[in-house]
Amino acid sequence: METSYSILIHARPESVWAALTEPAQMIRWMGDPEMRLEVETDWLPGSPVIVRGFHHVSFENRGTVLAAEKNRRLEYTHLSSVSRLRDIPENHTVFSFLLTPEKEHTLLALSLRNFPTESIRKHFEFYWPATLTILKEVAEENVNDSL
Repeated sequence: METSYSILIHARPESVWAALTEPAQMIRWMGDPEMRLEVETDWLPGSPVIVRGFHHVSFENRGTVLAAEKNRRLEYTHLSSVSRLRDIPENHTVFSFLLTPEKEHTLLALSLRNFPTESIRKHFEFYWPATLTILKEVAEENVNDSL
């Protein structure tokens, strides 16, 4: 099963890419400041992606970079410690972001696949629509900051 979302962002792919991949920007759209989020990765295929924070309990989301084509495509896996699932590939959800330029805008498409449990699928269906709106705001602020 796969779930997909898309959002049109008034920013060039470079600004959207920065919002997606720069840790200081990622923590702005991934969660609230009180979550004290930390992001560790170098975005090289095969490298780990680690997001730590606190949301009612301490958590550590782990994954692996599958693809990183600057300003075009980003794909990585995700498994949260909150799920209490074993850290094996079958338990990782795959996030695939595709950036398509459209004049002064970027169409950001997100597809998610491999939901190890129904509650994980439902969580992402709740989380991602609102989160993409916040990510859009962060990317569009990048444009305003560069003017």
